Amino acid sequence: MGAASRRAAPAWRSSCLALCLLPVALPLLLLCLPLLFVAVAVARFRRRRRRLMLMTTAAGKSRSCCCPGERSPHGDQAHRAALLHKYLEDQMELVGADAGAGEAPAPDPTPSSQRSHPQQQ
Repeated sequence: MGAASRRAAPAWRSSCLALCLLPVALPLLLLCLPLLFVAVAVARFRRRRRRLMLMTTAAGKSRSCCCPGERSPHGDQAHRAALLHKYLEDQMELVGADAGAGEAPAPDPTPSSQRSHPQQQ
C-alpha cells in the first residue's frame, strides 16, 4: 500500500501544472528581460571603457611630450589645462567682439583648434 501511494504523478498532471504556471511565469520572465539587457549593456560599456583607458595609457606612455622644454608629471591634467586655456581664449574673443563699439571685427574663419597659439613663458 505504501509503494502504491508513492508513485510518480501522471504526465497530464505535470502538463496541467505547467499550463497553470505559464501565465505567472511568462510575465515574470518578460519583466526580467529589461534588467538583463541593462546588465549586458553595462558590461559592454565597462569593457569598452577599460579597453579605451588601457589604449590611452599605453599611447600616453609611448607618446613624447609636445613641448621639448616642458615636462608635466600629470599628462592628463596638462591636457585638460590646455583645453581649458583654449576654451577661455575663445570665450574672451567672443566677449571682446561683443564689447566692441558697434563694429565688431570680422571673425577669424580658422577654427581655434587649428590656430597656432604662442607659448607663454
